Amino acid sequence: MTPERGEVWWGPALFKGGAYRPWLTVSHDSHPFSEEECIGVGLTTTSHREGLKIEPDEWVGEGMSKQSYASPWYCTTLKHRHLDRKQGTLVPNLVSKIARELVRYVEPGPIE
Repeated sequence: MTPERGEVWWGPALFKGGAYRPWLTVSHDSHPFSEEECIGVGLTTTSHREGLKIEPDEWVGEGMSKQSYASPWYCTTLKHRHLDRKQGTLVPNLVSKIARELVRYVEPGPIE
């Protein structure tokens, strides 16, 4: 199984002692080692000031049963073999918006 950009998969939650959480795949096949891993952004049911609300119509097909939010600052590299099951897929416009927010957090600043 190779997760595609925009798909949401359950995978290990960082620092949660074996718990799982939904991850949005934001990388695509230009990612190094894309045949083995992807970049994921964490989804949560907790509303945070900088979180991006996922509206029900932004899911392609089935989505989450509870209101969900993307946390673009909470990202990691995920091994495909550690992903458990596909939760759904988000519309491309929202995936691009989430990816742009992630990039905003890591854009180069002035050289000091």
